[in-house]
Amino acid sequence: MTSSERAPRLWLAVLPAAAAAAAVYWLTMPPAPSPMPQQAAAAIAAGPLAQSAAPAPAGVAAWPSLAGVEMPAGPEADAAGNLRLTRALRTYFDYFLSARHDAGGIDALDAVVHDDIRRQVPQPAAGQAWQLWRRYVACLAEIQPEAARKPLADANGTLDAQQVQQLRALLAQRHAARQRWLPEVAQAWFGDEQAYDEAMLARLEIAAQAGLDGAQRRQRLAELDATLPESFRAARAASARPQAISQTISDLQAAGRTTQDIGAALAQAYGPEVAQRYQQQAQAEQSWQQRYRDYAARRAQIEAFAGLSEQDRRQQLDMLRNQAFDNPSEALQAEVVDQALAVRRQAR
Repeated sequence: MTSSERAPRLWLAVLPAAAAAAAVYWLTMPPAPSPMPQQAAAAIAAGPLAQSAAPAPAGVAAWPSLAGVEMPAGPEADAAGNLRLTRALRTYFDYFLSARHDAGGIDALDAVVHDDIRRQVPQPAAGQAWQLWRRYVACLAEIQPEAARKPLADANGTLDAQQVQQLRALLAQRHAARQRWLPEVAQAWFGDEQAYDEAMLARLEIAAQAGLDGAQRRQRLAELDATLPESFRAARAASARPQAISQTISDLQAAGRTTQDIGAALAQAYGPEVAQRYQQQAQAEQSWQQRYRDYAARRAQIEAFAGLSEQDRRQQLDMLRNQAFDNPSEALQAEVVDQALAVRRQAR
């Protein structure tokens, strides 16, 4: 077994890395509610979340983009039978939009949304929700091509002053389109996002401002942060916490500290619950690595056996993997590690 196989979870380092997004991520429209794997530190920081499931339309839950995603609350009618213009309504629309490719395009998706709206509310709320959906789709069709013109950050993830102004112009165009297409819900749907964009642009302008040394730049950023609403500052602190936890774990691991030492440090810095979740994850990690080592040794025997056809070899390897990892997600992870290590060996 190679040294790289002794630490199989290092496969993240040998897989192609995704391009780092700059602070312009909010130009990607619409926000996709499709599931994505959480970073380990985020899971340690947040812990398990209990969610209540909502029934999805027949066939929709089987779409790959919505696998594991719970159906959000649908449209609601007020006492007079008219549509309630809530923020949750946008989340409901975004749920379907995230799977437009699975549906076969926006026209096919229209039919699904139309039928589900009628399933959720009676007239006149159903007709009002349908018209709002159509205007939302039209608004996105206008905004999305503009997002392709967003300035690209450099290798350090920063923008220069001219690029920041380009970004500000694009955001102004997006805001205007929302006001034009969706005037009755623009504030409820996008108000918080617009305020956050303005705050982020102000930070980018400070970062790009010439003539400031490091201390001056940090002072101006701190002064800007002090003017933000408490909800923004709390959100920024919450989003930074998983990264801080991850950095703490990485630094202590690099220093050769034991799992117990790292847990004690996390308990002191972030509380006992974070330390407990880290230790649970570390135990699961060690168990997976041991099982992978055992599996890799048996896999090497199959790969070295000369009397097998390529088809028989693949079948035996698949059988071995499924036997070693009865959890399908772990079997898939082992397969990904195998492929990454194979690519790495070929590159040598």
